[in-house]
Amino acid sequence: MQSVGIDSKSPNLFSASLEALGFDRAFQDSFAALAAPDEVPGRVCAVHRGLYRVLTGARATEGGGGMEELDARPTGRLGHLALTQAELPAVGDWVLLRRGEDQGSVLVTGLLPRRNTFARKVPGPRQEAQVLAANVDYALVVTACGQDFSLRRMERFVALAEEAGVRPLLVLTKIDLEPDIGPLLAEVEALSPVSPVLAVCAPEGLGLSELGTLLGPRVTAVLLGSSGAGKSTLLNALAGSALADTGEVRLDDEKGRHTTTSRELYLLPSGALLIDTPGLREVQLWADEEAVDASFAEIEELSAACRFRDCRHEGEPGCAVGAALEAGTLDRRRYASWLKLRREVAHLERKDDAALQRAEAERWKSINKSMRGYTKERRSLQGKAR
Repeated sequence: MQSVGIDSKSPNLFSASLEALGFDRAFQDSFAALAAPDEVPGRVCAVHRGLYRVLTGARATEGGGGMEELDARPTGRLGHLALTQAELPAVGDWVLLRRGEDQGSVLVTGLLPRRNTFARKVPGPRQEAQVLAANVDYALVVTACGQDFSLRRMERFVALAEEAGVRPLLVLTKIDLEPDIGPLLAEVEALSPVSPVLAVCAPEGLGLSELGTLLGPRVTAVLLGSSGAGKSTLLNALAGSALADTGEVRLDDEKGRHTTTSRELYLLPSGALLIDTPGLREVQLWADEEAVDASFAEIEELSAACRFRDCRHEGEPGCAVGAALEAGTLDRRRYASWLKLRREVAHLERKDDAALQRAEAERWKSINKSMRGYTKERRSLQGKAR
């Protein structure tokens, strides 16, 4: 790795090139504590079939530092230590790199502690998280005007953002399709009163300047939404060039093809870092009840006035949430969605607990089996000794 990275012994470790990728003092301290002398830091910008594309700082030249993009493969030890896929590097992660034994090869040897992870439950019956992005500052929750518009899907993304400790930015795209944007904006604003809501028409540049002020240098954001929501078009507009493919949207249902097939991190001219993701129509929660409650601020605020501290808001006497429903001051659709997500999370926690119990039972079964074998062998040796 002759031309890769910055010498870890150099006082200039905190270089401009790494800083531009978001390598702040906290990551620098983690690197200094964990890295071997021959290792350098890099940020994962794409993952393809177990191989990583990584951005790292190039050695300082007479004209200053630079960046280098590398292909790297994980060491066997890294895969062995990961108990689940969620513990392997994901897009946005900072990793440790060193030169392999083969000429020109690069190895990922470790993972720096994450600031946060934006994750959902993997599709299907498995109780496991799928990390969509790591070390994120903002989640751009994107929905388009027209038939793609879905408040319920946006609610799920907001709940996941709350779980990750990531601030959601709600982005309404393709506003040229809607003659009167006011009612739709009001519905989106009600989802998260403290989150900025931006109305955008990317091809015409409408709303991009306001979004650009939020996405400043070294800020990392992840784009989330369904196929056809306009994520790739938005990315290209912010970049000023065609970084991602954009596909046609079917006229009958306004749904798009999956033009983005994998997660990828891009460094924009503004200095912001944007992670594009494939369209997600199935958004299974990987969160707890607190995250769901935090994404429904109006219900959380009402619950403080309930008679009972452990009120479930399902018909109990003195329930302030129920009173607001009766008075019409709380949207029944929002309440129904909150209740559904709450029950989904509770079901997930029960299944997770059952899975842990089964795993523990299997572990003790294996221990007991090995102990029986040890006892049998010991008795046999004692018999021979007599």
